[in-house]
Amino acid sequence: GGLPATAESDLHVCTDNPVGAVLLALVQAAAHPGDTLAWQHLLMTPLAPVLAAEQITQPDALVRTVLRQIHQHGFERALETWWRKLEPRLDAADAFSRLRARQFLAAAGEFDVTGRREAAEFVQFMERYTVRQVETAAVIRVMTIHKSKGLGFDLVLLPDFEGTKLEARRDGLAVQRAEDRTVQWVLDLPGKVFCEHDEVLSAHVQAAEAAACYESLSLLYVALTRAKRAMYVITKSPGESSSRNFIKLLGETLGRGQEQIKLGQLSLSAGFVSGDPDWYERLAPAAAAVAPAEKWSRLASGAIAGSARLPARRPTEETGGLIMAEQLFAAESTSAAVDFGRVVHTLLARVEWAGEPAGAMAGWAGEGEAGRQATACLQAESLQAVWRRRERSTVWRERSFELVDHGVWVTGVFDRVIVEHDQAGAAVRATVFDFKTDSATAGALQRHARQLNLYRVAVAKLARLPVTAVECEIVLTRTQQRLTVPFGL
Repeated sequence: GGLPATAESDLHVCTDNPVGAVLLALVQAAAHPGDTLAWQHLLMTPLAPVLAAEQITQPDALVRTVLRQIHQHGFERALETWWRKLEPRLDAADAFSRLRARQFLAAAGEFDVTGRREAAEFVQFMERYTVRQVETAAVIRVMTIHKSKGLGFDLVLLPDFEGTKLEARRDGLAVQRAEDRTVQWVLDLPGKVFCEHDEVLSAHVQAAEAAACYESLSLLYVALTRAKRAMYVITKSPGESSSRNFIKLLGETLGRGQEQIKLGQLSLSAGFVSGDPDWYERLAPAAAAVAPAEKWSRLASGAIAGSARLPARRPTEETGGLIMAEQLFAAESTSAAVDFGRVVHTLLARVEWAGEPAGAMAGWAGEGEAGRQATACLQAESLQAVWRRRERSTVWRERSFELVDHGVWVTGVFDRVIVEHDQAGAAVRATVFDFKTDSATAGALQRHARQLNLYRVAVAKLARLPVTAVECEIVLTRTQQRLTVPFGL
């Protein structure tokens, strides 16, 4: 007991815990005030006194508060606000719920990237969302035999190894294939007695059982060849059972003796034993691989999670300010706006420096309004500084990046960054240009300041510059304007 473990499987981190359930109920109750089940769920959780403190005593009040937060800030930031109010009411030692909350908010951030604000879509996304715990040293890894293929471990435990009979074929429709693998016929097979007395069906069943037996033996081989130092098969004795399964095969192959095996301080009855039971006592400790005692104690106590997933954030999620009416009631669909913006960004990414536009602009006329807007940006006097080559400088165009900043995994794409160097080649300053194609230009600085300041931090880390040496500008492609983002706004 007390040993850290990870599951090598997909985890439904948004729904396998009470925190995720209550946050989803919050969204559901806000989006559907008539859903009494979601509302009563909230009232039976530690979130109930939080709602009372906010003077939210009826579902209608929840609608006004939560939906406004979602539409202003997105699901991640809105639900993070409620999580911060809920967390102090949890047990101080409940590390699992806190881990799941971080994973829940990271998943909400991924949904926000789609630009959608529909509660029903969000709930469906979160219910389907899964993560896989990352491989971590000094933990027990629980996995299926199929998942272990190609891997090796110091110690392997194989519990509940009985299984079905080796030749058990898969359920479902029978599919007969020719030698060239084309399908000859498909049939829902009749009962066993009919198959035994029909030559065609009997031949098919025998071939299917032989194939299933081969697969089972291959699986057994994988299971028994993963261990580097020791392997323990934990199962019941086959006894007089006639079932042709894994354990009966091992019993007939290795023997059915009544030997004693030493397992730590235990002495157990075994059908087959080989090797030194005290193998682990003669292993030389590897100083570099052994965690400090305090780290072991923290892992065992749950104070830290060895496989915790870092909270993720994308700079494009960091928008703030009011949503303009022209955005809410725009005639063009969200997908059309996204496609338009993607084309403009793609065209502008072809331009390295001013003076080279002729080749870069080839074919832009065929891109319709997106091409005309990109051309206007390249020719506008107000934007010449965006394209002008600077002495001893390099340009990043549509450059993806990932970094960890203060325990948060940040991932994004720079539209255009100009990095200036000294004579020795070291970066001395940088300018970030971020293209915005949306039609709402009013309030753009306030809406996108957080995103650009995250870009500022990312460029500073990647170019090894102080953040004060990184300038950030928003380029409004529709009006050919440049907005300087002050540091810290």
